[in-house]
Amino acid sequence: MSRSWVWIVALGLILLSGTARAESVGDLVAKLAPGSSEAPARALSTGPFAVEQLGAELDLLATTGDSKIGETLQAVQKAAGAKYWADDFDLPSALVGLGEADANAYRALLGTACILRALASDGSKDAVTRMIRVAPDHGGMLRFEVTRRVKALGEKAIAPLILARADKRVRGFAWSTLDAMGKKIPGDAVQTRSNDVLAAILGAYGATKDMDALGVVMSFIGSERDEVRSAAREALLAYGELALPKLRETLTNIQGVPPPNDWSADRIARAVFGVLDKQRFAEVDALVDDGLAKAESGDVADATKSFDKVLARMPFHVRRGLMAPAYARFAKTLEETDRSRVRIAFQRSLDLDPNGTHASEARAELAVMDGEDLEARGIEDREPFERALSLDPGNVKARAALDHIDAGSRDREGRERKWLWAAMAAAAFIVVFVLFARLPRRRAT
Repeated sequence: MSRSWVWIVALGLILLSGTARAESVGDLVAKLAPGSSEAPARALSTGPFAVEQLGAELDLLATTGDSKIGETLQAVQKAAGAKYWADDFDLPSALVGLGEADANAYRALLGTACILRALASDGSKDAVTRMIRVAPDHGGMLRFEVTRRVKALGEKAIAPLILARADKRVRGFAWSTLDAMGKKIPGDAVQTRSNDVLAAILGAYGATKDMDALGVVMSFIGSERDEVRSAAREALLAYGELALPKLRETLTNIQGVPPPNDWSADRIARAVFGVLDKQRFAEVDALVDDGLAKAESGDVADATKSFDKVLARMPFHVRRGLMAPAYARFAKTLEETDRSRVRIAFQRSLDLDPNGTHASEARAELAVMDGEDLEARGIEDREPFERALSLDPGNVKARAALDHIDAGSRDREGRERKWLWAAMAAAAFIVVFVLFARLPRRRAT
């Protein structure tokens, strides 16, 4: 027994020693060589590798000061011609297809190009920031390649480029790239539909204390979008006392009187936030009150219109549960005219208050609609209607649907019995006929 265990352990050690370890970024870069770079270049470009690992290798590659890097890049440009300057030109692929080149220069150039492609695929803020830092490396020879990759990322690159303007090494590159993207002016930079992108841009302006962007940042401190409003307020507070004159002017315009002279920028900013929130809540609360009054008077159609405006501005309003019954009642009024809106209204009522007095009725109605949809497709299923009755025993449509299914089942059973009796009678007739037909033959015999 002991000898068997020795063999098992030995075999395990052999297998472990033969298992290939995962190749690191440095391992792949070391394999890059003219004429045999396709596999390691593909692996290096696709990863997955952490941004920190890729960045560390870029730092090592940047120390390669071989003048022949320029010659290698010129060879690629010559081979590609005008295509080299196209937005969709892929430098790693072109380098892989290059016939001859200095080994060290080729490795540094292709390694950097592959890592840039990997970082662009990552697309995170840290990845884009690390890409930007490559622009001045190798005497700026890869500046155009970095620009091409960064521009291809679109809006995701704006915030990192704004932050990069604070770095002396890449300040010019950041400005020129933003200009090429049409995002150099703050008013243009914030033109985006993405809350995430806008929040990142506002945060970048706050981090760099860009005075040209202060007005733009302040224009979002009362935004209806929670993420954007929060980012704008944090950015404004980051300006500190630099924003004091603008804040004093804003608070004076809002409340009609200037704040005390000894108030700091932070205190004034928070006072402005408070006034804006009070105004915003007052408008929304007025819409809620209007909707509830209309619902009470029976005008559920207009009530839901008011509630829609509230939920568009404040999806998690504290009184959202009070809106749910109006949506359920509104759904009832649409049953004969707009089936799709009926489902939406019932679902909205459940989303607003999943445990309210209306919830069981709404779930039952949705279950009935599920059963009716199956019937329309030729599928007869009792389960949705039975579920509806379990949720709301008084649901008339579910009871009627089950009665209809039961009646259909009885009709089918009746028809089946008739056909069975008819088949049995026919079989009996055939048997009798055959017997009587053979009887004369036996007598003759």
